[in-house]
Amino acid sequence: MRMLALVLALLVARPAYAEVTRVEIASRADIAIAGYERITGRVFFAVDPADPSNAVIADISTAPKNAQGKVEFSADFSILRPKTGGNGVALVDIPNRGGARVVPMYNRARGGASEFGDGFLMQRGFTVVLVGWQHDVAGTGANLLRIQVPGTPPVGGLGFAAVRDMASWIKYTPGAVTSARYAYSFGQSQSGRYLRDFLYHGFNTDERGRQVFDAVMPHIAGAARIDLNRRGSTPNPADSAATAFPFSDRAQRDPVSGVTEGLLDNDRARRNQPKVFYTNTDVEYWSATGRSAALVHTSVDGARDLELPDNVRAFHIAGTQHGPGAFPPARTTGQQMGNPADDTFVMRALLLAMDRWVREGIAPPPSRHSRLADRTLVRAADVAFPAIPGVQRPNGIPAASRVANTLIAGGAGAGATLPYLVPQVDADGNDRAGIRLPEIAVPLATYTGWNFGAGGSAPSDKLVNLLGSYVPFARTKAEREQRGDPRQSIAERYQSRDQYVAMTRSAAEALVRDRFMLQDDVNAVLERAGAHWDLLTAPATTSAGR
Repeated sequence: MRMLALVLALLVARPAYAEVTRVEIASRADIAIAGYERITGRVFFAVDPADPSNAVIADISTAPKNAQGKVEFSADFSILRPKTGGNGVALVDIPNRGGARVVPMYNRARGGASEFGDGFLMQRGFTVVLVGWQHDVAGTGANLLRIQVPGTPPVGGLGFAAVRDMASWIKYTPGAVTSARYAYSFGQSQSGRYLRDFLYHGFNTDERGRQVFDAVMPHIAGAARIDLNRRGSTPNPADSAATAFPFSDRAQRDPVSGVTEGLLDNDRARRNQPKVFYTNTDVEYWSATGRSAALVHTSVDGARDLELPDNVRAFHIAGTQHGPGAFPPARTTGQQMGNPADDTFVMRALLLAMDRWVREGIAPPPSRHSRLADRTLVRAADVAFPAIPGVQRPNGIPAASRVANTLIAGGAGAGATLPYLVPQVDADGNDRAGIRLPEIAVPLATYTGWNFGAGGSAPSDKLVNLLGSYVPFARTKAEREQRGDPRQSIAERYQSRDQYVAMTRSAAEALVRDRFMLQDDVNAVLERAGAHWDLLTAPATTSAGR
């Protein structure tokens, strides 16, 4: 039964610490998934500005304080929880510009009839927690989550403390609004960059010295972080440069600034490190704003591959863009159609692999990404992209530059050019390495992480931010030769629809064996493959892109 306008103040006793002081519950109601309910409201915090775990927050020492000398602030929250049972895991969804990302991603709820998609997370007993962290959320949607922080300008870094203390409260405090034995966190794009900065600043240790997250999954963040913890911070922009040294987890000496530091290898972050999955698409390697995903697993100068820490994996989902494009493919602001390759199938498998790593100690799949050593990772100027008629080649894109690190004196080489390393491609223009989805391994098209603008507001000599390309193969040899397309046609590759679907099944089963896809998702992949075949082999007047 929906409970409208209910406000319940939950007082939290904190004799020595006062991270969460109270919760006001605005609504509590069952959802369309049996056995689950949604709780929404507002959570109130008070943190000690003198505590070493908070001292890193810019301007916290000058923020208004209560009678106990604490800095108070509050945030919206939303929780989807099983009313009984569950798997004991709170999956903390870091909102992206105030909006949810975990359920749309893992439940495949994008554009579907149901808000909860196929119920993947709920079938497995996860509790999903969201708490506002961003003080400059734009828009007026009722479902957007915000934080209210003191100060003029706002003390934005309290957005790190809000997530830390909400997760810690749920994990450690009897009587919290929901409880969990383990806490994982997922962030996508902006919120993935947030998580990299959260770890770098040391917020995975709470005020009592306890570990907050057991696992962290920054998705499509590249090597970038976020502009949150400085005076006048502006975390909201989608296309601003955000990559500052350090880029990788292990400490490295920066040849530009002379500083030695790592994202996880610094005095703030060494304690209580979680297990980490970095997952990136092609866009984060090619990004013109410098997300520079290769720097997660290469040296600072881009000259050699790195060995990642034992608690970290890096995965490149080959041939995908920054969130799947529409299927059937369509043009937006790019010269080519948007890239529809769907990374959801890989992400679902990786979530369960992470869960087993944390709860059962079963090691996940090894990192899989392009590498300098085998020439599957190369300079952008050296990518061997085929000369496809009507497709602008990407070799001349200029490299992006670093931004300043406000925690390091002098900014750690702000303005220095970033190494521009991207995945090498095969004769079709598809990535040679990484986790190759069946639609990449058994292709009907070329899939990229870049797309030049179509003109007007999207200049034709610049990449469209966060957009990939989809360039279908010709149907027949004659059609290919007429176009002057160097890529083999569909008819030259596959004898029939049945053969193509069978090859797709083999590619999917290989990913299942490697734990990059779930057996339960294979049929959906095959249905998509059949629909794709039908789309591209239809008469030329109705097929995609013709």
